[in-house]
Parts: sequence; structure tokens; C-alpha cells
Amino acid sequence: MEFIKIKEIIFNELKPKLESNKGLAIFARQKAKFEGWLKVELVEILSNYFYDISPENNRIDITFKDKVNKDWAIELKTINTNMRYENVIGKIRPITLNIKDAIHDIEKLKLTTYVNKVILFIAFPAENKNQKWQMHLNKIKNKLKQIEYMEFYFSNKIPGVIYLGKI
Repeated sequence: MEFIKIKEIIFNELKPKLESNKGLAIFARQKAKFEGWLKVELVEILSNYFYDISPENNRIDITFKDKVNKDWAIELKTINTNMRYENVIGKIRPITLNIKDAIHDIEKLKLTTYVNKVILFIAFPAENKNQKWQMHLNKIKNKLKQIEYMEFYFSNKIPGVIYLGKI
């Protein structure tokens, strides 16, 4: 399966879950991470299309195989930014550390033997067009072959962006 098809599956199924979950809206308002929730939801989504799905396999968040038996490895991150938005509690978050953690996961995947390697991360509160966010995002983009994104809003109107990067 191609990267672009994986992107369509994940974005089309994950976006409504992010937008409708009232609990996630509370997390977004508090700038609190929700990576565990993301892992469970993504495993459920992938289980409808792929097989041999395994969370926490060899210290990789999720691994699976597609219909032509090619293996995939996905690392997940939730990146809570330090940007200010209405309805968001003004907590300071170490965005530089979050970016370093994402880059570390990319570098870790590069060292594996998986045929297909991707990173899925959700930035919040954030809008893709935000120049301050773009400065941070470029550090991640420089480590990827390709990156795709989809913007969304939590149920309390706090903006977020889903990113999928091909390594």
C-alpha cells in the first residue's frame, strides 16, 4: 500500500474522532498530551485495513503489515505547543523538547529494517499556517521524505493539526 493511501485512511477516520471526543477537548484546553488514547484509536483504525498489528513492538509504537505483506512502523507523538489561543489555559509547554522527541523517533525509525516508516503527530493548539509553528515544524520536515497534514478543531473550537510524515 502506498503512503498516500495510508494517509487517507488515517486522516479520514482519525479526524472525526478528534473532533467529537469531549474528553480530548478538555485535554486540548489544558495543553495535556493524549498519546495513549491516540495509540488505541489508531490501532482500531488500522485493524480495519491491515493485519499483524502490534502496539509496542520492539519499542515502536505500532507495527503492521499491508495486503502485499509489506511491513510498516509508525511512531506517534502529541505535540502540545506554547501558542496562545482563546479557550486554552495559558500553560507554558516545552515545544523545543517536543520537537526534539519527534526527531528522535524519526532517527530511531531510520535505523530499523521496516520497509515503510512513518511518524504521525498531532500538534495542538496549532494551525499549520502559523509562522511560529512553521519554524518548529521545519525542523521535523527536514528529516522526512514527505509530509502531509489535515487541520481540525476539537469540540471546543481549539485548533489542531494531524501530520503524517514518510521517513
